[in-house]
Amino acid sequence: MYKYAVVGNGLIGSAAARHLTDMTDGVVVIGPDEPAERTSHNGVFASHYDEGRMTRIVDPIPEWSMTAKRSIARYRELEQRSGISFYTPAGYLGLGGPELHYNDRCAAVGISQGATLERLDAAQIRQRYPFLNVADDADGLTEYGSAGYISPRSMVKAQSMLAENGGATLVKDAAVSISPISNGLEIGTLSGASIKAEKAIVATGAFTQAWGLVPKNLNLNVYGRTVVLAEIKENELADFANMPTMIHCESDAYILPPIRYPDGRYYLKLGNGSDADERLQSRDELDRWFKGSGSETDRRDFTDLMKSIFPALNACDNWHVDTCATTYTMSGLPIIDYVNNDRVLITIGGCGKGAKGSDEWGYIAASTLLDHAWQHQIDRERLRFS
Repeated sequence: MYKYAVVGNGLIGSAAARHLTDMTDGVVVIGPDEPAERTSHNGVFASHYDEGRMTRIVDPIPEWSMTAKRSIARYRELEQRSGISFYTPAGYLGLGGPELHYNDRCAAVGISQGATLERLDAAQIRQRYPFLNVADDADGLTEYGSAGYISPRSMVKAQSMLAENGGATLVKDAAVSISPISNGLEIGTLSGASIKAEKAIVATGAFTQAWGLVPKNLNLNVYGRTVVLAEIKENELADFANMPTMIHCESDAYILPPIRYPDGRYYLKLGNGSDADERLQSRDELDRWFKGSGSETDRRDFTDLMKSIFPALNACDNWHVDTCATTYTMSGLPIIDYVNNDRVLITIGGCGKGAKGSDEWGYIAASTLLDHAWQHQIDRERLRFS
C-alpha cells in the first residue's frame, strides 16, 4: 500500500505529485499519457494536450494573481531541475476600450502583487504592435518580466519527471473508481488494476463527476470550448515580432502569439468561452466533444474576430480547430477540500485560468494532504466545498 496517491496527472495533479515527492515518500501517481490518436481512444482526455497557455500576474481576482505569481517564480527552477523548457516570457497585453473596466481591475490587483505594468493609449499600441488593428479609443495594459505563455504538455512532462525522480511511482492508466477500505482507499483503473493508498488527491478536472470518482455532487459546470488556430508561415513570423499574449477585453477572448506545434508549424491561437457553450455532463458527452471538431458557430465567429484584430490573417490559408473543456466551481476558485473522512482531497476547478498558477495550487493540495498548518495568504474557507 502506498501512503499517498495522486489521481490525475494534468497540470495541477502533476504539480501536486511533484510537491509531495519533495516533502515525503510513498507516492503513486495515476494518470494516462496523451492518446496517440484521439478518435480511436477509449478513456479520458485532458485539456493540457496543447502547446500554449497564458501565464501572467495581472488578474481581476487576487487569489488567481497570487497563485500565478508564486508559480511563475518557480518556472525556471523546474526547467533547470528537469531539463525541460516550457516557459516563454513573451509579455501580456490587455486590449480594452471605453466602458470596459477589465484592465482597471487587473491593474489594481497586479500592482498589489508587484507586477511590472504599463498603460497604453491607441497610438502607443499601434506603435508597439503594428500588426494590430485597434480603435482610436483603445486602451492597453501590458505586463512584462513575468507574463507570457507555457507549454502545458511540456510542463506536465517536467513535473512528472521530477516526481518520478523523487521516488514516485507513475501508473499510466485512468482511474475509474475510488473506494474506501479499512485502512485507506482502493483505486480501480481502466485496465483492471487495483491500487491501494492511505490517502489521495483527486485532480481529475472535467472528468471527475462524469466518471463518478467522488461520492458527492460538486456542483461543477463543465463546458466544451472551441479554439481556432491560424498557421503563420515561417517567412511571416517577422510580421508578428514581439507579439505578446493577449486578452481581447470586449469579447473576453484570449490570444497567443505564433507558437511551434508538434507538426513543426507555427500557429496563432484564439480561444473564448461563454455560458452558451455546450455543457458536458456524461462520459459519452465528454468523449464526443474531445473527438469532435467543436462548435461551428464559434469557429466562424473566432475566425472573423482574429481577422479583424490581425488584418494579415485575411491572407491565411490554413486554419485549424481544436477542442478542450473547462471546469468551473461555484466560487470561481478551485475546490481543495476533503470529501471522504479526510482521506480523499479533491483539487478541482481551473475555471478557465488554472494553468498559470497550477504549481502553487498543487503545492496547496500537497501541503493540505500532509496536514501542514494552513499558512497561505488565501483564506482556507474560500477553497472549501460547500
